[in-house]
Amino acid sequence: SDGRMFPVTDNSQTIIDTITHAAIKAGVEVWTKSKVQSVEWIDSSDDNNNLDNGNFAINVSSRSATVAKEESKEYFDALILATGSFPIGHEIARSLGHKVIKPVPSLFTFDTKELVREGGTFHGLAGLSVQTARLTLTVSDEMKPPSADDLTEQQPPSNDEASKTKKKKRKKKAPAITQEGPLLITHHGISGPATLRLSAFAAREFHAVKYNCEVKLHFCPKFEEQQRRLGSTGGSEDILMDALWEMTRLIPKRRVATGCPLFMTESREENDDTSTNETPNAPIIPKRLWAALVSHSSISPDLVWGDASKAMIRSLANNLASFPLKTTGFSSFKEEFVTAGGIFLKEVQLTNMESKIRPGLFMAGEVLDVDGVTGGFNFMGCWSTGYIAGGSAAEFCSMVNSPE
Repeated sequence: SDGRMFPVTDNSQTIIDTITHAAIKAGVEVWTKSKVQSVEWIDSSDDNNNLDNGNFAINVSSRSATVAKEESKEYFDALILATGSFPIGHEIARSLGHKVIKPVPSLFTFDTKELVREGGTFHGLAGLSVQTARLTLTVSDEMKPPSADDLTEQQPPSNDEASKTKKKKRKKKAPAITQEGPLLITHHGISGPATLRLSAFAAREFHAVKYNCEVKLHFCPKFEEQQRRLGSTGGSEDILMDALWEMTRLIPKRRVATGCPLFMTESREENDDTSTNETPNAPIIPKRLWAALVSHSSISPDLVWGDASKAMIRSLANNLASFPLKTTGFSSFKEEFVTAGGIFLKEVQLTNMESKIRPGLFMAGEVLDVDGVTGGFNFMGCWSTGYIAGGSAAEFCSMVNSPE
């Protein structure tokens, strides 16, 4: 329902096998134990250069059972860079005159050491999930990404220019980056689509502060939306405060920590055959997580709703609507999927993925400054640009080698 796509086997090896089979079927020649060291551009405007072999000279080192290392130079009319986020691809692009936006991690999970350690609010809750949560990162001045020229390691602005930039930034209200979706508590912090989406849209902001910052977590944004449709007004905390305070009248003898009293009461739309993990009329927050949030709000586990003060309920409403989540890093072991950054897109003709600087040079996939959210979108981007680049490169070679 959220547009994500995975193979029916739920195994990434299926994708590898499919592409490998297609390459073999197409007659692709694969060189193993060979490494591209560098690429040289042969300028056609230089009369001293012989272009019979092609515009690109690729220096390759190879190894075999009999030869420790052998250097060779191969010539081609066209070259496709599809090296992903490996540094060699960006080095080649720079050597051929392209700008490269500095790559940073994207699609990662958050470490929250203070929350998951013993005594922390999330300690012992690994595996619990919330169907829909909202994560918000307020972008401070130190997080704001530099311009494209700065990202490509150009000369920094002068002191006067930097001063003007700072003055302009002070006049603007700090922007916020917000994402919603399922959220999962892990042994290290939080994960799930909401987390991964925020990491993608705020990859450079997190990198700028070395992944140490505060993210606000709203545990029940859909419930808030439901209450607004029913006539509630005010901010998120106010709406939840009103809903929770009503419990002091409806269930005064029930303990606050027993379980979440907030439910999604809306019925599904007619003819909606889609299935979700949400159980109709189930509490929006799992029982153990609710008890942890009640404790975090300084409410006694034995306190009943009828004895709760407005200050106590206000504290709980605040934690539900704007829980302070201090990130202390990101998980990189098998958790980081892609990078943000790569070859500057304004130097690429996107209709055929050809370089605007070097004719015959094509780019595809993550080597470009393109990244998407989780759910197969990055695969799709690689395959789509690869298909276009491959076809365009073949067309380019045919045109170069066609008799006049």
